Amino acid sequence: MRTVLAGLALAALALSGGTAAATAASPDEPRAAVADPGASLTLTTQWLSNGQTKAAILNCDPTDGSTHADPKAACDALKAVNADFDALSDTDRPCTYNYDPVVVTAKGDWYGDYVYFSREYSNQCVAIVSSNDVFGF
Repeated sequence: MRTVLAGLALAALALSGGTAAATAASPDEPRAAVADPGASLTLTTQWLSNGQTKAAILNCDPTDGSTHADPKAACDALKAVNADFDALSDTDRPCTYNYDPVVVTAKGDWYGDYVYFSREYSNQCVAIVSSNDVFGF
């Protein structure tokens, strides 16, 4: 049915001299795809004491759809080191000495490359400070 309608539309266009008015797409026609982000990572923090986990989505270029508290800053920090989490700078903010270990993970697509990172820290503050706030979601 769509083939017949498309053929009729082309014929009408040819008969009208090649001009046509723009019309809104019907609900059953495909819509333009939204551009995929250049990078999309899932970040998690899990407390070893009780198993509690929280997660965030970090999309870069564009940051649309991110659930991270500051996706632009996190993307900028990761871009500066090409997603080498070991190379992220420390913010040098102080943290308490309480021992409440967490494991942070990052996995997903970084501009066409698969990225996976996992590390244990003595507490959430240390994880955030040591990752230039990337795990501060």
